[in-house]
Amino acid sequence: MKVYSKKTAAAIALFAGAALALSGCTSSSDKPADDTTSTPSGDSGALKIGTLLPQTGTLAHLIFGPRAAVKLAMEDINAAGGVLGSDVELVVEGNEHDASDPTIINKSVDEIIKANPSFVLGAMGTGNSNAAMPRLTEAGILMGSPSNTGIGMSGINPLYFRTIASDIIQGRALGNLVLQDGHSTVAMLAQNNDYGIGLRDNFQETLEEAGAELVYGAKGSGEEFPEGQTTFTSEVTAALSKKPDAIAIVSYEEAKQIIPELAAQGFDLSKLYLVDGNTVPYEEFDAGLLKGAQGTTPGRASEGDFLDALVAADETATQSTNFAPESYDAVMLVALAAQKAGSTDPAAIRDNLQAVSGADGGEKCSTYKDCLALLEDDKDIHYEGRAGGGPLTDKNEPSSALIGIYRYDEANKPNAVGEIEG
Repeated sequence: MKVYSKKTAAAIALFAGAALALSGCTSSSDKPADDTTSTPSGDSGALKIGTLLPQTGTLAHLIFGPRAAVKLAMEDINAAGGVLGSDVELVVEGNEHDASDPTIINKSVDEIIKANPSFVLGAMGTGNSNAAMPRLTEAGILMGSPSNTGIGMSGINPLYFRTIASDIIQGRALGNLVLQDGHSTVAMLAQNNDYGIGLRDNFQETLEEAGAELVYGAKGSGEEFPEGQTTFTSEVTAALSKKPDAIAIVSYEEAKQIIPELAAQGFDLSKLYLVDGNTVPYEEFDAGLLKGAQGTTPGRASEGDFLDALVAADETATQSTNFAPESYDAVMLVALAAQKAGSTDPAAIRDNLQAVSGADGGEKCSTYKDCLALLEDDKDIHYEGRAGGGPLTDKNEPSSALIGIYRYDEANKPNAVGEIEG
């Protein structure tokens, strides 16, 4: 597999080392790394892929959808004839855990490099992607995240792409949802990392443009909470003292502590708004506790035949399908790009991602079987993915995206009720 020069690797390591100080689902850096393009090797062997997903840690509740999606995508690809005549192989499953505990992710990166895949799905957390990126890039391995929403991840590395939109779109969508519901004074409990801050900033901007006000948790207030905090009595008391019409929470699993505290202090949870990091089922809560609460998640909802197929591929997908469409699309794009390139070399795959996503036009197709048939006829294609995102840009991210809107039912489960295109 192609390996970068020590000089290039050092530059990448320096860049990503600075980014490692950032945590959560976003990154504040907005400058792409120097182009580290390698020459495709022309390798036409079996496409080997890996995963770097949260088997443990604060994001572990989100692994179910991506894990099932990888299995389903591989089944669909291999049933249609595979890539370059060979089945796709899952050769390694790494654990990203938490960026605050590098021991586990470093061990996983060792295992990935040893397995030598062309592509790794992950990481889900931006801090984890930044932590893994220097060494994976040095090894010439392509990374693709289904969940890194950070604005600063745009064009960060030539061997990195994402199938999800940035926090700019979700922050605005959440703000518009709150405004559409008639709220004019809003509090936000946001975690103090790039995910919380980036989403909060765009949410606040949307509110203020419409004449509404973020009365707690606003930019510059210093009212963010640290990732991993477990008690929120003082924060909830302070937020409710501002008498907000609605409250939004930007967190990961911290919402499991915040929500009961809001209820204990008398807040009407039907006026609660969640985001992709915490819009998950809360079956451990009393029935009806979250009824009427709403949440947003980038991408199209997993439902119908796709949902049935996910569960058939991995029954744990019933626990959460967040980021499943984006994960499925990432694997599909990689497989189609390798087929188009006639090579499983990571750089060759990277160089064809935009083309198979429809950046250059082409005939539309929505299944691997149909797309493969077009490629075998030497036709340009536009893969229309499960997540509903537009073709990849020159920064290897969706040119447009859907934001799903969810409402909680009596069983404290989020149900898709609509979507916004951004």
